[in-house]
Amino acid sequence: MPVSLQERTAVTEQTTPGFRQDLDGLSPDDRARVLETLRRSYALLRDNPRSFFGKAQRPLPIHLKGGLSSSLYSLRAGRNIRLIMAVDDDPVFGQVLVTLFRVVRHEEVERSYRSIAHMLYRNQIERNGRTP
Repeated sequence: MPVSLQERTAVTEQTTPGFRQDLDGLSPDDRARVLETLRRSYALLRDNPRSFFGKAQRPLPIHLKGGLSSSLYSLRAGRNIRLIMAVDDDPVFGQVLVTLFRVVRHEEVERSYRSIAHMLYRNQIERNGRTP
C-alpha cells in the first residue's frame, strides 16, 4: 500500500565517485558550504518539497521520449558552486532518493549537466530537443 505524503520523510543519499572526488578537491570552506546546502535541501525535501523544487534548477531542457520528465537538477551551493543531482520519489518505500553526481563551478554546470543527462538517459532523449 502506498505511503501517505505525511509519512514520506526519508531521504536516501547516494554519491558517485565523481561527486566524492569533486568534494575532496574543494577547500574546507567550500566543502562545508556544500554539506550545509545538502543538509538544508534534505530538510526541505522532507518538510516542504515544493520549496526545494523552487530552488533547484534545470540548466538545460531535457526532452525524454514518451513525455517523461528528467529527475536531474542543479542546486546552488554558494556563489560559484553547483551540485548536480537526481531526485527521485520512491513511493513503494516511502522515500526520496537523491543521487549526487558532481560538484562543479558555475561556468562548468551546463557541460557537466549535459554529460550526466546523456549518461543517465542514453537513448531516451528526444532528438528534437535541444540537449543532444
